[in-house]
Amino acid sequence: MIVVDAHCDTLLKVTKENSLYDLKDTSHLDIKRALNRINLQVFAAYIGSPYKPFQSLQRGLALIETFHQEIEKLADHVKLVRNKKDLQTIDHGGMLHALLAVEGGEILCGDLLLLHTIFRLGVRSIGLTWNQRNEIADGCGEAVTGGGLTSFGIKVVEEMNRLGMVIDLAHISPAGFWSVLDHTKAPLMVSHANCQKLCPHVRNLDDEQIKALSKINGVMGITLVPEFLGTGDIGLEDVLKHIDHAVSIGGVDCVGLGSDFDGTETLPKGLEDVTKLYLIGEGLAKRGYNDSDIEKIMGRNFIRLFNTILPE
Repeated sequence: MIVVDAHCDTLLKVTKENSLYDLKDTSHLDIKRALNRINLQVFAAYIGSPYKPFQSLQRGLALIETFHQEIEKLADHVKLVRNKKDLQTIDHGGMLHALLAVEGGEILCGDLLLLHTIFRLGVRSIGLTWNQRNEIADGCGEAVTGGGLTSFGIKVVEEMNRLGMVIDLAHISPAGFWSVLDHTKAPLMVSHANCQKLCPHVRNLDDEQIKALSKINGVMGITLVPEFLGTGDIGLEDVLKHIDHAVSIGGVDCVGLGSDFDGTETLPKGLEDVTKLYLIGEGLAKRGYNDSDIEKIMGRNFIRLFNTILPE
């Protein structure tokens, strides 16, 4: 079975003292544990709030360089995904395919030229906002302003479409979400979010957003962040309920996984790290999902999305 995880923040765990290959108990994911468990992992260069606005570019470039240094050391285990051709070996096993993303459009500093720069550096996805407002759009933490894409944001969307970069709408405000849908010519990703109907968190999607994402052949990654899943003792069953709901609203083709490993302090009971992801597939089988639909949710839907968007 192909397994794709559309978001992790594990690059933040890499220091001079340790390696992405084996982070032991300091992380939810590393290459050693991911091998033969995940076929494609999206690694996010997350630009944290302390670096905004004046050090956003510096921080983003530092994380991008960290990523490249690590995967160069791990060339026998990791394959960088830059284009459609790089996805052709996804079924072969034995290698972890890695797609580099930036979480936070602040890295562009309002300059479209920097979009081309990070594209040359291998970045193939950008989360347009984190929770705050930036030069592209309002994040979900600024939703009361009702701001959608800025003029610069529209240019970013159009140029990402042209280059073959995956637009990620996790963390964007509702107005920003709908504004991007008005301007994109390519399908969209919401890398890590859940369903507002089950958990009314600002980071989750409402049913209309899920329907709209499905209509343009986009994919949402159901995430393992407990506060996006519900309240109380959160476990595998809560994750499966969100998958059920997303499928019931948008269809099975619009649902995937976006763990947010190492971007959250706690995880659902029974899903404590990357070695437990297979339990989601087993849980779906017990709920009556057929093999084809399980394969779509566990990874095939995101592979389809990336094959549609990435450059040749």
